[in-house]
Amino acid sequence: MNDARGAHRGGGEPTPSALILSGGGARAAYQVGSLRAIAHIVGRHKRSPFPVICGTSAGAINAAMLAVHADDFRRGVARLLRLWRKLRIADVYLSDMPSLSRLGLRWLAAVATGRKAPANAMSMLDNSPLRKLIEREIDFSRIAQRTRDGDLTALTINATSYRNGQSVTFIQGAGHEQRWVRVRRHAELTAIGVDHLMASIAIPFIFPAARIGDDYFMDGSVRQIAPLAPALHLGARRLFVLAVGQFFGGMTQPTAQLPAYPSFAQTASHALSSVFLDNLAADLERLVAVNRLIDCMSRDTALKAGADVGHVDALLMTPSIDIGARALDYAPLLPAGVRTLLRGLGAMQESGSTLMSYLLFDRHFCRLLIRQGFADAMARRDDIDAFLAGGHVGNIVLPVHT
Repeated sequence: MNDARGAHRGGGEPTPSALILSGGGARAAYQVGSLRAIAHIVGRHKRSPFPVICGTSAGAINAAMLAVHADDFRRGVARLLRLWRKLRIADVYLSDMPSLSRLGLRWLAAVATGRKAPANAMSMLDNSPLRKLIEREIDFSRIAQRTRDGDLTALTINATSYRNGQSVTFIQGAGHEQRWVRVRRHAELTAIGVDHLMASIAIPFIFPAARIGDDYFMDGSVRQIAPLAPALHLGARRLFVLAVGQFFGGMTQPTAQLPAYPSFAQTASHALSSVFLDNLAADLERLVAVNRLIDCMSRDTALKAGADVGHVDALLMTPSIDIGARALDYAPLLPAGVRTLLRGLGAMQESGSTLMSYLLFDRHFCRLLIRQGFADAMARRDDIDAFLAGGHVGNIVLPVHT
């Protein structure tokens, strides 16, 4: 098949492709299954078909691994498969009863006495094991080499500043000396490391804030109002978007009975779904509208109107199953302390199971998501093959799930 990195449209200049990996906690295992399918479709071609790789939250871990192995896409995917297939909850956050109790008691003691809570007690869980896992699995020093060799144009990782509430895109790549500044968001050039990934995955109230320089950061999805923008700023005009939740679902049938008062887990589930999905969905809708406008204009007219972006092809992958509902089947695999905590929050019920799915970093659940991601991607092999070959898709290629 053709090399997507060098795909040409109409015999002109190559059309750069970008891979966009959204956030979603343990759900990011679904992305690995889809990436495995892409590696299968690409075949023996070694270099990554995506010279620009953008990751946010848990997607940042997958993005960094692929960037490190941009010279050998299949090897990068294989490393991700090995990581997620053997993952344990204890590899991500402290899950034993003493640790959970100690964290909760320190928080309650601060509230009861009016004293300031310790910094490491300002979150529900302690994810310090995740830092050790990332340091062990990802050799960040290789990213610079991949950019020097031309295997990687840029890696971007998003995080949100606690100091000013801005969405910050950290960039490591070649030939991008100019930072961009937009409303409530800007870019910074840096050498990406474990601190950036810990910042990007720091879900508020669940995981502690992460420090980079003189600022603290939270999950990169929180204020990321334009998730597609980093790739577009870096020149990509073909976007492969791997989301970890469903954008399209049926409306709940009205009933005469008033539903139960929402639990903390149900509230948190809606909040996290909004953080991880809504901004991405809105940005994709804007892209559709801009594409239609650009397609109706001549190039000269577009330039006179100040349009600096041409038509952008995009392919969106989303799960064909309700991941939250499936998470309930794996609840017994949670450590006893975590089960007790989540049961008290209402996450062991169907209405709050989405919250649990973000925290279920268990290899059995992750393997289910990997299998599902692979099956969903292979079911759309024709779409993916055409996209990677550089074919004009006309508009966003959406998944069709029944």
